[in-house]
Amino acid sequence: MNPILITSLAVLVQATATVGWAEQYTVERSLQVSSPKDTVWNQVGDFCDIDDWHPAVSDCSLKVIDGSLHRVLTLTDGGEFVEKRIAVEPGLSYTYRIVSSPLPLEKYTATFSITHGDSTTITWAGRFSADDPETEKTIAGIYEAGLSAIEERLAD
Repeated sequence: MNPILITSLAVLVQATATVGWAEQYTVERSLQVSSPKDTVWNQVGDFCDIDDWHPAVSDCSLKVIDGSLHRVLTLTDGGEFVEKRIAVEPGLSYTYRIVSSPLPLEKYTATFSITHGDSTTITWAGRFSADDPETEKTIAGIYEAGLSAIEERLAD
């Protein structure tokens, strides 16, 4: 066999092993509430309010790392997420990406937003790569638990 062809095949195999074949996922969950948009944002819209309403998050602290705002989330089971805020529209939305987490995913970016039409809609949408399809269900469960807790909070 041609030595150049063997070398090319070896490089291709190594590149394939390094890159992996992770699937791309998009998860979006929404909740409609009767509360005014500003009331909703004031209760759940701040980047570090998540520990006030998400049942899996016991603590949120803010840090500035390399000039960017990060939140460090401590979960009730002791796990920790570090998330970097990458965009914000005050009163409307924030977008963030996961810097580190115990979840088996990569390239996670999500937006938490509040819009108003006939009712107020809260939307949590994320995109990420993962090798395990169960990760999509995990993210959906995180969003659903959070939105359910918000619904209960606003009903009070």
